[in-house]
Amino acid sequence: MLTVSVYFKIVKAVKHNEDVPMWIYKIGHALKGRGQDHYRNVTDAIALRQVNIFLIALLVANIVVVIAAYQKFHNVPESIFFCIKMEFFIVVALRVLAMVVMTGDYIFQMIRKKSGNDYDYASTNAAVGMVFMASFFLSVNIFLAGVPAKAIEVDIAKSHVVIGSTKASKLLKDGFEFYKKNPNGQIRNSRNNHFYYGELAELIRDGKSYGIVSLTPKWGDTAKLKDCVITYYGIHAQNKQIGEVKIENRNLSKLRYDDFKNKKLTDIFSLKPPDYKESKGKFYFGLQLQTHAYMLWNRYTIEAKFDGESKPVQYEVRVQHTIWE
Repeated sequence: MLTVSVYFKIVKAVKHNEDVPMWIYKIGHALKGRGQDHYRNVTDAIALRQVNIFLIALLVANIVVVIAAYQKFHNVPESIFFCIKMEFFIVVALRVLAMVVMTGDYIFQMIRKKSGNDYDYASTNAAVGMVFMASFFLSVNIFLAGVPAKAIEVDIAKSHVVIGSTKASKLLKDGFEFYKKNPNGQIRNSRNNHFYYGELAELIRDGKSYGIVSLTPKWGDTAKLKDCVITYYGIHAQNKQIGEVKIENRNLSKLRYDDFKNKKLTDIFSLKPPDYKESKGKFYFGLQLQTHAYMLWNRYTIEAKFDGESKPVQYEVRVQHTIWE
């Protein structure tokens, strides 16, 4: 916000032929770097033009990086995410390029014995410097926290479940019950497991098993079962109801070992996540969405397990967040 404010105050100052507030000049001098302070407390059309040229160059550089990343990833969100992670380095490269251009211009003017004064504005340096600082904090935050991932969606006998947000009450309303558990009974999250939060319960409807879910109090350590959220879903591949289960609209009964062996998991489930990690073993395949620490954003995982004969054994989906640990 401060970066945007500095820019528009420069625009306003040029439009009304006045100076920017002194604090902007102070920022410009403070961000001079090492060496002599040659910036002047002047704001005019040339100062604004320099800022605009830098911003346009930054926009073009970002577009080029996204296009180059897309050639590698073939995934627009992932390409944009890569560009954001590299934002600080893009700005640094542009500043270095600008310094080279200004040095060349200065040398040229010295040779031609002309005086030039169109590049040493404190207001310009304040705006460009704030972009530099903003890009630094943006890149650091992205490297540490990542970006939010789209929640994994599961369809169980036409009942739609969003892992990490759908409450047990919805499944109860759709005719399901939780084996040997009362809808008004208390569920406790013991916070002793990083993969299963709350209590595991078998999902039953019309006497048929539809797999296992984790019932997790959304806030606190205890809650009524009907108020808990579903943070995990797993189903055995030999379950007779597996044909009624879909993960991200992909029917699990139609998946084969060769699908996981020969294809990317993002392609199998038609996902285009910005940040993900695929794990492939001989009998284990996993897709992790949001690979950074999950203190801020949820992490989602899809897992498929096979036996020694390449037959499916288990499919699992889970969400992780420190709020439940």
